[in-house]
Amino acid sequence: MLISAMGPRAAAQETLRTIPITAEDYPPYEMAEPVNGLRGFDYEVVTEAFARMGYAAEIEFLPWSRALLKVQLGQTSAALTCAYVPEREIYILYSDPISEFTSGFFVRWEYDGPAPAVLEDLRGQRTASVDSYESLGALRKAGLDPISAPNPASAVRMLMAKRFDYLYLSRESTEFVLRDLGLSGRVRFHPIDRQSFHLCFSRAYAGSEILAQDFNATLAAMRADGIYDAIHAKYR
Repeated sequence: MLISAMGPRAAAQETLRTIPITAEDYPPYEMAEPVNGLRGFDYEVVTEAFARMGYAAEIEFLPWSRALLKVQLGQTSAALTCAYVPEREIYILYSDPISEFTSGFFVRWEYDGPAPAVLEDLRGQRTASVDSYESLGALRKAGLDPISAPNPASAVRMLMAKRFDYLYLSRESTEFVLRDLGLSGRVRFHPIDRQSFHLCFSRAYAGSEILAQDFNATLAAMRADGIYDAIHAKYR
């Protein structure tokens, strides 16, 4: 937590009210365990923003489906990090963008199949994404019949084992997984789209509308005073 940017208010952790947030281990956005002392740029941005608001963010790492279920039930204030999905607006208040991601398809380096420009280009091809991720639903909506993997690391291993030929995921997070597995030079990437990530507030959590408004104002202040860019600079 970046205590130095908290201004004149007391910085002691004991003075802050605890607020629950759920997240999935999703490097480099948020990481359950530190990597070289880093916890992820979205993790740092969100914990700093809540500290400025007078809260100690207590982030619980769970599988993504469980993290979202807690949001839906109002058992947590928000989920970190998520893409915009219109169908979820019934139980989610989306924050202003906190980061971005590039969606697209990873293929094995030697694979010479068609290079897609849109999802529908891969109808009839062997595609995959991660269970409960928005990307898996997008493939299904496009008329594809994707394979479901339990997590990004398993998905990468399945791609290399030729269980499928196209893996539809975020470039930023998957490249982190590829580096960790020592597979960076063995894949190519076909970008499809660039979108925003958000902090997803639970409509069922008491005071969520005010929380979301205060968070957006604090996020804007962090962008203006340079702390947002300083956090992201550590991950480049």
